[in-house]
Amino acid sequence: MTESSHIPIREILVRALQPPVRERAFWAVQAMVVFWAIIHLEVDLHNSLQTSVLPHGVPIDLLLIPVGYAALRYGLSGSAATTLWAIILWSPDLLLPHDEGHFAQDLVQLTVVFVVALFVGLEIERAHIERTRAEAAEVERRAAELHYHRLFDANTSPIVLIDDIGVVQEANPAALRLWPRATGRVVSDLLAVSDAELVEGRSAQLTVRAGQGEERTFRLAVSNLEPGAGGEMRQIVLEDVTEEYRSEREARQWAIEVLQAQENERRRIAREIHDDPLQRLLQLARRLETLGSFADAGANSEQFSAVRDELLNVVGHLREVTRGLHPAGLDQYGLVAAVRGLLVDLEVDEGLFTDLAVSGEVADGSPEAEVGLFRIIQEAVRNVIRHAAASRIDVAIHYEDGTARVTIVDDGSGFDLDRDSLIAGSHLGILGMRERANLLDGHCEVYSSIGVGTTVEATVPLHRAAVDALRRGG
Repeated sequence: MTESSHIPIREILVRALQPPVRERAFWAVQAMVVFWAIIHLEVDLHNSLQTSVLPHGVPIDLLLIPVGYAALRYGLSGSAATTLWAIILWSPDLLLPHDEGHFAQDLVQLTVVFVVALFVGLEIERAHIERTRAEAAEVERRAAELHYHRLFDANTSPIVLIDDIGVVQEANPAALRLWPRATGRVVSDLLAVSDAELVEGRSAQLTVRAGQGEERTFRLAVSNLEPGAGGEMRQIVLEDVTEEYRSEREARQWAIEVLQAQENERRRIAREIHDDPLQRLLQLARRLETLGSFADAGANSEQFSAVRDELLNVVGHLREVTRGLHPAGLDQYGLVAAVRGLLVDLEVDEGLFTDLAVSGEVADGSPEAEVGLFRIIQEAVRNVIRHAAASRIDVAIHYEDGTARVTIVDDGSGFDLDRDSLIAGSHLGILGMRERANLLDGHCEVYSSIGVGTTVEATVPLHRAAVDALRRGG
């Protein structure tokens, strides 16, 4: 369906009722109609002026000249007004006594003039409206293009436009400061990314070497532009996030150092408790046991036994404290052994059934990675004990491509992730697990629903060399 078919008739009629009365040419056309009307009437009134060539006077068909001109120049508004004016001027002639053939001929000719004026004027009017709309659209397009180019040139972020084969067609001043000869070059020569990767909606972070060897970090965004004379075009915007990235990296490094300092302090406190107070308490318990064997039977012996038992309880609590401060065996035997010890203690202390599955080629990780993974597992287990009312916990550790993925699954009550706010404080442990994984360049996800338990999955690179590979995979 063409655009002209969408032009409303009401709009055409409104324009038809607005004749161009301020145009001199319009009045010249009306004067021509008056002239033809006078000549026709004069010939009809004086039969002597009629000839064999014009037996019925001047033909009304001559009105097609002014009517057609008015239609071509002004559209329906001009042809309608001219036709109406012609009918009014011809009315006295139609009222004069004529033979029957003369009257019929005049009436038919006026009808022809009216029909021609209507249809020609209507089509011309449609063409005028379409042209007006096209001109208005072109004006809007040019204004939008001008506005875009002003923004394009004034934007402080580097912006380049590339064609469908990845060649830079335009670059704004900010981009030219970064690459003085960017125009005409293949985009892969400027950015460490191929043309095939530059698809709409893609957002990436990359490092670009600027002038004087300075490296800047940019966030890249790609969008498709409307096809123009140059064909398909894509816009690449580079947002400079160097300072943001540096601040984020410093904050991350600070948080890692805080966690390391915290772990070192915990390790020191656990070692001091184990090496001094705990050993002294154990020696005191043995001395009480020796003294109790020499004491008289009866009340004294029972008191020695009660004091010794209470002392051993204190020793047990201190051992639990030291295990909480720093996992036993993690430094000497690694993550798997520390997690196995944690689950054994859980079965003894809480009566839960636990299972540990290890897959892949077991590899030692950096102290930060192994401590972080252990803390994530420890926090997940604590959440199960506090909130889940579970009877079973399954832990899996999978080693692959320099990373370790841990999965903790329980059969507890679960919770609604959409309803429960992580910020409100009810699940700060989950936030802590996620933040710890993020600081290690990994990620942690929690899946749960009411009645089906909870699953915690965390993937962390074991060494800094695996960070880039993990980012590419994520």
